[in-house]
Formats: sequence, C-alpha cells, structure tokens
Amino acid sequence: MIQLMMQPLLTKNSIISLIIFCLFVALPARAVSVAPQLDSVILQLKWKHQFQFAGYYAAQEKGFYREAGLNVTIVEAAPGIDSTQEVVAGRAQFGVGTSELILNRYRGDPVIVLGVIFQHSPLSLVTLGDSGIDHVHKLVGQKVMIEPSSAELIAYLYQEGFTQKAFMMEHHSFDLSDLLNGNTDAMSVYATDELYELQQLGRTYNQFSPRMSGIDFYGDNFFTLASQLEHHPERVKAFREATLRGWRYAMQNSEEIVQLIYQKYSQRHSIAHLRFEAKAMLDLMRPDLIDPGYMNIGRWQHIAQTYHYLGMLPEHFDVAQLLYSPDPDIDLEKLRVKLYYTAAILLVLALVILVLFYFYRRAKSSEEKLNMMFHHAPLMLIVLDEHNCILNWNFEAEKTLLWKAAEILGKQVSLIIPVNELEAVQNVFTRVHKEQQVICHENFNLKKDGQEILCEWINAPFKSQGEKSNFILCMARDITEKRALEKRLEQAALYDHLTGLPNRSLVLEQLKKALALANRYQTKLALLFFDLDGFKQVNDTLGHKVGDILLQIVAKRLSQAIRETDFVGRLGGDEFLIILQDVVSLKNAQHISDKLCECVAQSCQINNDEINIHASIGIGMYPDDAVDFDALIHHADQKMYQTKLRNKVM
Repeated sequence: MIQLMMQPLLTKNSIISLIIFCLFVALPARAVSVAPQLDSVILQLKWKHQFQFAGYYAAQEKGFYREAGLNVTIVEAAPGIDSTQEVVAGRAQFGVGTSELILNRYRGDPVIVLGVIFQHSPLSLVTLGDSGIDHVHKLVGQKVMIEPSSAELIAYLYQEGFTQKAFMMEHHSFDLSDLLNGNTDAMSVYATDELYELQQLGRTYNQFSPRMSGIDFYGDNFFTLASQLEHHPERVKAFREATLRGWRYAMQNSEEIVQLIYQKYSQRHSIAHLRFEAKAMLDLMRPDLIDPGYMNIGRWQHIAQTYHYLGMLPEHFDVAQLLYSPDPDIDLEKLRVKLYYTAAILLVLALVILVLFYFYRRAKSSEEKLNMMFHHAPLMLIVLDEHNCILNWNFEAEKTLLWKAAEILGKQVSLIIPVNELEAVQNVFTRVHKEQQVICHENFNLKKDGQEILCEWINAPFKSQGEKSNFILCMARDITEKRALEKRLEQAALYDHLTGLPNRSLVLEQLKKALALANRYQTKLALLFFDLDGFKQVNDTLGHKVGDILLQIVAKRLSQAIRETDFVGRLGGDEFLIILQDVVSLKNAQHISDKLCECVAQSCQINNDEINIHASIGIGMYPDDAVDFDALIHHADQKMYQTKLRNKVM
C-alpha cells in the first residue's frame, strides 16, 4: 500500500525537478545572449582622488553606473590638466569643473552643465596667523598664489577694490609648504582640503572666502558637451541620474566611502583627512536641505552678472544655453511654484506691515503682542512724536546705533543726525506731519561712538485714537556696506581683470568723451585698433597661462608708451583700443603707431621661453575718416585687418 502511494509522488517530484533543471540550464544561456553591451565613457576629475569626488566613486562601486548601462572610467587630474579642455578635446565624455564653465561657454566651448554638487564654492585664500595679514586689504604688495579657474577669488579681490597690480601674483605650486616656508604670503586653497593640514600642524591661519563680499559661486559642477547631448541623449541622462544617485549614497554613507577611497583609489590622504573632507562638504552641499545636482538659473545669472562686472562677459549673457534640463516642463512648473511662493511671501510681508500699523492705531488691548512685534522686528523701528522726540526705540535700533532705549527715549531725533544732514531730515519729518504721506529717503546717521553710517528710511505718519496727536513710525536699515559694495562693483566693472587696463565699456565711454572734446575744440583725434599677431599660436603651444602673462606685458608696455593725455583699453582677447587726442595729422598718428609696434615687438622672457610677438594696427582719424562713433571704430577695425593681411604676405 505504501509503495503504491509513493509511486505517483516520486513521479510528480521527478517531473518538477526536471522542469527546474531545464529552466536553470536554459536561462543563463538566454541571459548571456541578450545581455546589453555596456557603453564605455570617461569621467575626467578636476583634481586627484579624494573625498571631493565621493559621489562618482559611490556610483561606480555600488553598480549605479553599470545598472544605467555605462562602463565608466574615472580619471584623476594633476597640476596642468584642465578637465574642461580634456572634455572639449574629446579625451573624455564627462568632466568635473568650476563655475568658470560659463566663461568656457562664452568663449565657444559647447559645454553643458548637468548638475551642481557644491552649492557654495570651497575656494578661499589663506594666510598664516603669524604673518600679520589678518585682513584682506593687508594683501597689498604681498605675494599671492591663486590657482587657475578661480575667477570667484579674482572677483572677490576686485570687489574689495584690488587690481592685480596691488599684489604680486605667483604661479600656484599646489604645495602648502610654500606658504608654510614663507615662499608666498597667501595661497588659494579648498576649505575641504588644505585646512586640515594646517590644523594638524597646529598652525593658525586667516581664511578669506569670496562669500565675505557676497561672491557666492557654485562649486564643483559635472558637465558634458552639447554634441554628447545631441547624439547620445540617453547616455547623458543615464550618466546624470546614476551620478546623482551616487552622491546621495555617498553623503548618507560617508564612512563607507571614506574606507573605499582609502583602500581602492588613493592613500594620498589619511582616513582622518578624508573624514575631515566629508564633514566640511556637508556645509557646502547641504544634502539635508538640497538634493545633489540642484541648480538655479537665477543663481547662474547672478554668477554671469559678476563676470560681467569684471569685464569677462557681456551684460546680457544667456545662461540657459549652458544648463541641462532633463524635463523642461517639470522645470517650468517648479519655476511657477517658486513664483507663487515668492508672491505669497511678499503678500504675507505686506500684511505683517499693515498689521503693525493697525496695532499702533487700534490695539490698546494687544499692547504685549505689539511690543513683542515692535522690539523684535528685523528693521530699526523708531516712533517720533509731533515734536520729533523719540517715544520708542526697538532692539535693532539699539544694536545698530548703539544707544540703549533708556538713554535716548524722550530726546530729539537730531541726536543721531549729523549737523550737515539735519536741515534736510527735519524737512522730511515736517512734510510727513503736514502731508500725511509716507516718505522714503537716505541719509547718514551717527552712532553713539561717533561713527557715521548710511541708512535708508521709510517714514510713515499715523495718529493716536481720537486723532489728537500726530506720530511718525520710522523704519530704517543700515546700507553702508551695500553702498560700498556697489561702489566697488562699479569700479571693478570698469577695468579688465587680467591687464588692469580700462575694459571695453570704459574705453568706449572714454572715446565718446574724446570725440565730444575734439568736436568742441575742432581738433583731430586718432583711434588705433590694436591686435596681436600670432597670439593664438602662443596660447595653443605654450598654454593660456603664458598667454595671459604675455597680455599683461603688452598692456604694461602700451601704458608706458603713450602720453598722459592719451588712453588705452582692452576690448577683449588680444585686441586693444588706443585713443590719441589732439593729433595734428595722420602722419603723426602713424609715427606713434610705429613706435608702439616697435615697443611691443621687443622679445619677452616667460618661464624660460623667449617670445617674440608683433602687432597689427589700424588707424581711424576724426574727422577725416569718420565723424560718427561707430563709423570711426569700423574704419580703424578695417584698416587693422588690411595691415594684418599685409603682415601675413610679408
């Protein structure tokens, strides 16, 4: 009986086993036959292996790239290797770069930024604590090393009122010992990297970040070329998504990635150093608030505007062409949502102000709430009676003007107004009382310690219950630093960052003024359009650094060769414009032009290379060749090209 019952069971098990065996044998063979071939690409880093690139290692080692159909080779960089040029030259399909990618795009390199990793740039300048250089303005006359692709540092220094003539710019050695041994006085570093070494050595240091002057660029950005996006859109999309997945993993599992980097990629940094990097990057990325890769077109536009102030970009450069948008419709919707939120915030702010006024007029029963709102407002709030005596004074007013409320209540507001401003301010208060209108104005104010600050004021009239007394609610904020910053930006906007010469905007403005003077006094003016011959070859063979030094030498020679009444400026690239005022004739202008060519043609010694450069100059005479501003420039430009063609034939 038992044997009869077992027979069907054994038969059934045998059949099941046979089916499972067949599937087990057949499936791998089929899987091998249909497995897709991985798409091989190269990612060029901007520096050597370290935690700075943790997300790419995570995407590689956790299989995110492979799952996306990619076989990614990660290549580290070294001094002299430009990640952008490696991608542009086709030696890599993807790269990691700085916010200078926007300049590459303007110069014609078709780069596309796929995502931002550092929401704030880690670049800073450091000096040693015992150097005495504890303020950025003490860099005047000092030796400074700034690495390539560090435009935000140049912007920072220019914003502080510097030009490159203010200090001695040196080639960056990427060796911290040069700072420690006194070979240089200041050095650009990454806040995530070299600061660890200084701390380990027990050396105190001063750190100067561009963010101290409102220059807040993005840090590391990963990018590709427009041709990649056009011919391989799925590859680009897959690489971007896998990379961002890797960054999320890396920042959530930093210790695991620290160990991975040390064991597999590089032991150049110790475990403790890599951990320092990971911790420092949290502040720059803020992964708790911002998803890796997020970038804002408005922020990029701000960066472009900063470059414009430095004379490196035109005023209305379109950053949209630089940025990758995986889903334009979604991005547009995000923008709409952001606009709605912004409008809502503005509406709420307006309502808060209205409520504040309402409480002052009506809310006897809400005095406690009113006082809390009044005293903790982020603006200076001051209440004046009809005789301009101070009735109320909030905490922000105490903090800004240094007067405690107990010291100043009941006193005339003239106590905080300089004598030379007093009459104008009293006239404003009189108008507010008389016309019952809100009046805005700016004036200097006196702090308790005697220091003058510039403030922006909004003076609003209101009356007490029963309208028996007139009061003024004054809202003010200190705009001293803002105005100083605007002034420095205006100064930086007029001079070329590389040569220190007037930039395109200023030299063209000067030409307009010179033409007006020539017209008024009936004198002749010569406009020289100056262009270097063979400059591109210098850049291509010796590098852009040498090219920059050559431009600085040429600019210095031109400045020294012209008269004090004349004017020279850089249009851009290797083009300069020279204005010769009160020139008697074309013959005289030609004589000066020949001298300038001789001056520039003198050989230059740069990094053991002897460089000989020549120039082509076109001359436009006012009023002989043209009387119109644009026509005169066009004439000089055409003459320059004719000269360049003759030089090539010779």
